[in-house]
Amino acid sequence: MGSGYHSRSPEEFREYLKSMQKQGKRIKWKQVIIIIDVLLLLFVFYLAFRALNPGSFQSPTQSEKKKIAGNEAYLSLSRENDDLSQGYFLFIENNTNENLILPKKDWKLEFRILTREGVVCYTEEMNIPEKKIPTYSKGFLYHSVSLLKLRELEEHCRTEVFDETYSFFRSKFRYMDLAFFSEWILTTQEERVVYRIRQKPYRWNK
Repeated sequence: MGSGYHSRSPEEFREYLKSMQKQGKRIKWKQVIIIIDVLLLLFVFYLAFRALNPGSFQSPTQSEKKKIAGNEAYLSLSRENDDLSQGYFLFIENNTNENLILPKKDWKLEFRILTREGVVCYTEEMNIPEKKIPTYSKGFLYHSVSLLKLRELEEHCRTEVFDETYSFFRSKFRYMDLAFFSEWILTTQEERVVYRIRQKPYRWNK
């Protein structure tokens, strides 16, 4: 006959129920241990991926905050939809009781595009008109870059700035690996400050 409960005394029936309960608890504990093992394994993979790709988890549209001439600032991508250019804002916080006039006359401003390996692909000097940032407020400096100029880069640079092999069916993990860096470099008589954004490549319709 098949395994299970057969005609027994009440005491045997109670013992049978206890044994079934213990067996059920053992199965639940095994399931909990398996789930914990899977979570730990995923956490290890996460740490390994983050170590190999340190820029993958930062904001894709904003740089770290750094001080320039004593004022905290950060670089941010423009969210305007434009197929021919990309805009960048340098937001600057004025936490003083005096108005700021920026950029100062002795500042040198440079824009650069770099590959993931740090190879400089494109550079241009930025001529940004002066702006007044009122006391205790946030202002910005703005610069736009022509995507048509970037299309003229050498192939090893262009293929990192533009996603020329885009496909809906391509692996999402492959897309996560695609990136390049854009930088604003501000040089004064006292310091040189670099604001960097890790960008995803542009999709370009041939």
